[in-house]
Amino acid sequence: MILPQRVYEILRWFTWIVLPAIATLISALNAAWNWGWPIEAILATFSAAETFIGVVLGIAKISYDIEEKKK
Repeated sequence: MILPQRVYEILRWFTWIVLPAIATLISALNAAWNWGWPIEAILATFSAAETFIGVVLGIAKISYDIEEKKK
């Protein structure tokens, strides 16, 4: 299955921009306001999600490129 281009672009933007920005914001606010959240667990979760989505997108890109070369 090949992802539609629009879905790919949205997921790529989400993975490269939104998730790292949210992780940075949470980390900074946690430190500034001394919320005491388990920041390591939160950042590990964001990192794992970014890696997973990035791998899926990489596989989708490779599949797309292979299909385009066949045409």
